[in-house]
Amino acid sequence: MGKKRMTAKTSDKHFLYQESVQNPPEEVRFINRVFKKEYGRKPRLLREDFCGTAYLCSQWVKGRMKNSAVGIDLHGPTLEWGRKHNLRPLGAAAARVTLIQDDVRNVKNPRADVISAQNFSWWTFKSRQELTGYLRNTYASLRDEGMLLMDIYGGPEAQVPQIEEREQEGFTYVWDQDTFNPITNEVRCVIHFQFPDGSKLKKAFSYDWRLWSLPETRDLLEQVGFRKTVVYWEGTDSDGEPNGVFRPSTQGDLAPAWVAYIVAYR
Repeated sequence: MGKKRMTAKTSDKHFLYQESVQNPPEEVRFINRVFKKEYGRKPRLLREDFCGTAYLCSQWVKGRMKNSAVGIDLHGPTLEWGRKHNLRPLGAAAARVTLIQDDVRNVKNPRADVISAQNFSWWTFKSRQELTGYLRNTYASLRDEGMLLMDIYGGPEAQVPQIEEREQEGFTYVWDQDTFNPITNEVRCVIHFQFPDGSKLKKAFSYDWRLWSLPETRDLLEQVGFRKTVVYWEGTDSDGEPNGVFRPSTQGDLAPAWVAYIVAYR
């Protein structure tokens, strides 16, 4: 019997998100690589801020027996989904993951080797005061040899309302940059999913963010105490398309749209 086709009615939006947006195995490799480059060892305790379904946490503890993780998110039902679908299948290793339902700015312990703030979720802090408060908390929440990892995107196309579609196995991922305010840099984005039968899962996820820039974010990181920040810029393949390989850069390139990591060391 053939594989059952996905539809809007039968699909789980968290599964679809994980399949189309996240890549924890690659993120784990990147974290290990850049942390070891700086400190000469691999990190053990990861804190995943805005963790959602705790997908990264689950892959982190799966990677090494000595690894442990803390995931923090405000939304209880999403955390519960993660417990059921990402932690429970780990068996005994799930005990090395602690999930906390709280504002990420309220949690300081346990102090972590690495704090990960990805999927641009830190952009929910729109004012300088809010973002500074969050970054100050991450600094206090890291061990002396600690690292904060943040992803960021930009380029001229980041300020243009547009729709981008990407084919996935069994469905289509739709990124909808709905509105942009050039005075405040506020951007509203939506994720939709489409299926082979023509059905659609509209506004599965909605985001109300401020589009922060690399220099202003690095300035704030320095202000709260981080001794060094490094930008890891994504390279391109022979066709000029993003290749998923991130290397340190002080120049970048004039891509119409780009994604990068900011790595801040305590």
